[in-house]
Amino acid sequence: MDDDSDGVLMELLENEDYDYQEHLVNVLQRMVSRGTLARYCSMKMPVIRKRPDLSVFRNTDLYKEIKYLSGHAPDSEPPSDQWSLQKILQDRENGIGRKPAGTLSENQYRKIANQYIPNKKSQRLMSLESKVFCGTFNKSGSRLITASQDHVIRVFDSSKGTYHRVNRIQAVNVSWCILDVDISPDEEYFVYSTWSEYLHVCRVDERTDNIQWLQLNPEHSRSCVFSVRFSPCGNYILGGANDACMYIYDRTTNARTTKIKVTNTDEFVDINAVCYVDNNLFVSGCDDGIIKLWDSRCLADGAEPAQIFVGHFDGITYIDSRNDGNYILSNSKDQSIKIWDLRRASPMDKEQSVRNEFIYNWDYRWDNVPRDFYNPQKTMDGDSSVMTFRGHRVTKSLIRAKFSPMEQTGQRYIYTGCGSGRVIIYDVLTGHIKEAIEGHKDIVRDAAWHPVRSEIISSSWDTHVNLSTYNRTISQKRRNSLDRQDEEQQPLRRSRRIAMQRNNVVD
Repeated sequence: MDDDSDGVLMELLENEDYDYQEHLVNVLQRMVSRGTLARYCSMKMPVIRKRPDLSVFRNTDLYKEIKYLSGHAPDSEPPSDQWSLQKILQDRENGIGRKPAGTLSENQYRKIANQYIPNKKSQRLMSLESKVFCGTFNKSGSRLITASQDHVIRVFDSSKGTYHRVNRIQAVNVSWCILDVDISPDEEYFVYSTWSEYLHVCRVDERTDNIQWLQLNPEHSRSCVFSVRFSPCGNYILGGANDACMYIYDRTTNARTTKIKVTNTDEFVDINAVCYVDNNLFVSGCDDGIIKLWDSRCLADGAEPAQIFVGHFDGITYIDSRNDGNYILSNSKDQSIKIWDLRRASPMDKEQSVRNEFIYNWDYRWDNVPRDFYNPQKTMDGDSSVMTFRGHRVTKSLIRAKFSPMEQTGQRYIYTGCGSGRVIIYDVLTGHIKEAIEGHKDIVRDAAWHPVRSEIISSSWDTHVNLSTYNRTISQKRRNSLDRQDEEQQPLRRSRRIAMQRNNVVD
């Protein structure tokens, strides 16, 4: 093999989802048959030819609620950026509205703040010598936690926007890499998962090697947890593993209490994403593309999901809850993000037919994305999603997508990492890409929007952690570009006069 092939092989061996002991032969066969593999993914944005379909979504209460929370009338036309800040301030001073004179409502604050969302990399917070896999804020936004392939977890003080490192923890029992991190609701602890049969819990601000090991007791010898979450009450930890099982650990008893087999088949299917909806309900997403809703009050042996949700043509990489008990979103290897109403499930009998819809034999870790994923000709039978977003790329790793913060944006946006090295921000109300923030040279695996400030932290495989904020110059250039496009689309004055004359002749 040439030097480039050797480099590609090492890249594949470092992939988080890659078990080299089981798949090394398959990788070598692929390389021999194709000569060599592309080491880096394309940095170009995918071309989406079809407009977002809002026909179903506009009739949902979520669409109307987000419009209201972001300062637009629920029954108005699709929101436009063309509005007058001067009029809002004038109405405030005249006491027009629900609030007394001299004050703005929370929705008006969000309407203003949504014009200043992050659009440009402002600085590089951290530069390492290994890939960065995770970056997340606590609920209040006072702490940022990052995890990288150098087996180190770093804690930053993010309360004032300065991002000074306040703690550095050497992770244990990592094996290959830290795969996921979650912070407890009380903000005192965090849990991380690795390629091992343990979860590990640490204090956020304690400078100590006192790391608690949580034994999951899986049957599979090469088990790992790809996704881990604290319950809203903080008493339980949920993990989704590569043996087609979910594990629930009870922190009050310090023991694993539940093991749930997610699939009905004997083969192992990776559980790539888990997420709590409330203290009793949680969801799972795995490589078969099916999202399942579970009730912790009904988890006897051989437990069945309460509902299923089909619509993705490939595996799930991440699930995020809106924290209202009704809506979640999912990111998928089929290059789409979908919003789901948990009250609108798919028929249970669709689970068996989903695998017949998987018509592409590709591996997202190193293969090129099938073009039909970007512009599909059909929807899956039984698709119960209420909205679909396309325009980002999901390759190489389990890239995350999330709702924007409620307090700051009214959750008007969905933001995601991208295989093109960008952070993509979708406008939920229009379905279009609002911003595509550049600044990385490899995939952005994770991104975190600060709960109360217009800042996004992006964690990338290019070994960097970037901070993105609003830049007025970028915004003005984009607005001028759109204005020029509008002018170019208008017919010339002489052309309009000739067209009117022709219409008069016809009449």
